[in-house]
Amino acid sequence: MTPGALDGVRILDLTSEMGWYCGKLLADLGADVIKVEPVGGDPSRGRAPFWQGIPGRETSLCFWYFNANKRSVTLDLGQFDGRWLLGELVNTADIVIESWTGAERAELLELGVDPEAYMEAQPALIWVSITGFGLDGPKAGWEVTDIVAQAAAGIATLAGYPDGSPMRIAGNQGYIVAGISAAQGALLALLQAEATGEGQRVETSIQEALSICQETAHLQYDFLGTSRQRVGETRRLPGIGTYKTSDGYIFSMVGIPGFGAPWSEVIQWMDEHGLAEDLTEPAYLETFANFDLRILLEEEEQAKHATTLNRAQEVISKFYESKTTLEVYEEGQSRRLLIGQVATPADLGESPHLAAREWWLELNQPTTLGQPDAQLRLPGPPYRLSETPAAIRRAAPQIGEHNQEIWVDEVGIPAEDLIAFAGEGAV
Repeated sequence: MTPGALDGVRILDLTSEMGWYCGKLLADLGADVIKVEPVGGDPSRGRAPFWQGIPGRETSLCFWYFNANKRSVTLDLGQFDGRWLLGELVNTADIVIESWTGAERAELLELGVDPEAYMEAQPALIWVSITGFGLDGPKAGWEVTDIVAQAAAGIATLAGYPDGSPMRIAGNQGYIVAGISAAQGALLALLQAEATGEGQRVETSIQEALSICQETAHLQYDFLGTSRQRVGETRRLPGIGTYKTSDGYIFSMVGIPGFGAPWSEVIQWMDEHGLAEDLTEPAYLETFANFDLRILLEEEEQAKHATTLNRAQEVISKFYESKTTLEVYEEGQSRRLLIGQVATPADLGESPHLAAREWWLELNQPTTLGQPDAQLRLPGPPYRLSETPAAIRRAAPQIGEHNQEIWVDEVGIPAEDLIAFAGEGAV
């Protein structure tokens, strides 16, 4: 196996689902990420979908994806022995990642689980906190879920239809973006610690991390004093928006001056297929030859050209619908027209491009079903390192799978003490 970029770095992952992706990114780069779970396992192990549709603590496909490459130990932070064991484990770590709620953080602090104390005892330690709104400020400690974070960050107000309510973007985007940001912060702090011997506190507010993902909404408010509105399927101009094809959808953004080929290229393309209809007539050609952003930005200009624009919308809609998604996408790209495929999960899974780049990662995951290992193909990393690439080095762990290996062999807890701790429910 090719060495990982983070070989030799030990990370404790005490996060809930909110922080899974941070630990995954670092584990895929070769870090020894130890997932510290409650006795009985992380509650998110019960998250659907499940392998072969059979619910279980060891069959969650979601858990497998986010926790491959990690090892698992269990402990009960509600018990004194559990907290003592955590301290012993922290002594072996370079980085600790947690996503405790405000209530959990306060309760643990009262019990002596104090990040500042750990860092004082171990100056090079890096402590990463993933929170909804940060560790200070009026909203510090407020409860958060992904939908709450999206709403608070402003993303939800841009998603949906003009005549409807704001909508949540699927896929726990708040958790994912925060995980990426926390991993970046952890790596920057690690670089500093290796240079100076001094660790530091890293915190990621999900609201702040997600608030940067709003395209030009901030710029529009700063320069125009107005907020961007939801557009849904609204097509303010022909050639701009989502269009149906014979087998799916494409997103088209053609005709804007300075962005790819002009509208005349679209008309020529349609004409070559005998589908331009009357758009080759001088009145239409003249309008599109002088197409500029005023038509997009000013309602008066749109009204002035309404008949022409509506007709062009009708013709280009029929043209796109006469072709497959890939036909429109590939031909449009070859003509320097800004057209993108609206890919489905199946499209990605069957993509020749992703296959050629060997983007997919293979996972052989043991199950508790008495069957052969699950053979899975996982989405690849969001980056590519030529010499120390991300890789799947081990399957997602079963609950407490590495208790003996880590507590006894690595931390140095006597085996008989571990048995006693297990009997008390501390591990």
